[in-house]
Amino acid sequence: MIINRQALLLLIVVLSGCAAIARHTLNEEYGAPDPARFDVPAMPPAGFSYRSEVQPILEKRCVVCHACYDAPCQLKFTAWEGIARGTSKELVYDSGRLDEAQLTRLFTDAQTASQWRDKGFAAVLNEREQTPAANLAASVMYRALKLKEEHPLPDTAILPEAFDFSLDRKQQCPRIDDYAAFERKNPLWGMPFGLPGLNEAEMATLSRWLELGAPFEGLPPLPAAIDGQVADWEEFLNGDSLKQRLASRYIYEHLFLAHLYFDDDPAHHYFRMVRSRTPPGQPIDLIASRRP
Repeated sequence: MIINRQALLLLIVVLSGCAAIARHTLNEEYGAPDPARFDVPAMPPAGFSYRSEVQPILEKRCVVCHACYDAPCQLKFTAWEGIARGTSKELVYDSGRLDEAQLTRLFTDAQTASQWRDKGFAAVLNEREQTPAANLAASVMYRALKLKEEHPLPDTAILPEAFDFSLDRKQQCPRIDDYAAFERKNPLWGMPFGLPGLNEAEMATLSRWLELGAPFEGLPPLPAAIDGQVADWEEFLNGDSLKQRLASRYIYEHLFLAHLYFDDDPAHHYFRMVRSRTPPGQPIDLIASRRP
């Protein structure tokens, strides 16, 4: 028993040392990470667009797994903010949990990448110096895509047991400091996991985007007609009378999980009903309550 404990202690020390060496190497080559690097997205250069070039690829190849609240490693590709947030090893649904979990709702429980770092999320984008080489080498997202490109799926009818698709599988959420060791141990676990890799054009587009520092031009402004309807509904839901307050509370409690749109809006802009500390017309200061 004593020997086993000593061996275990030695293994922990060795693994910790490897991670520390990898971190030191990255810091020497590309500088220390800045958790606030993606608090505000960089603007893409002229002729390049996240929404029209990058997002369609993510929706086609990534969102099928990385969209739900309990997506693998909580990495969500449904929005730029989800990519900037990064990954977490914490399980969203855990039947063995006795205490309430920390809430990690995207757009609700934190508003910036640095706030998510404070909650234990790890970056998948490069938070070190912004150079093309660093933006690829220090990005978990790029390394995962490149791993699949270099080690495509085996040409077999049934994938080998190395691919674990069970619902209760152990989550693998390596940070950039650990990724070199992860690549050596699991060469077939590139992304998309257990699926064909990106085609040449898709890989080139995502690599270019990551090389540029993962820019995002933001969402376009709402059409004036839709903006007016939003203002009308906010005025109604924030009425002062007791009757209006009761009705608004009832409506919110039944629709707070819904994504809403207006029938006469051909573009189907989606909205959420939220509670804010600020009045209508001012920037939203979200009240992030656990229950409605």
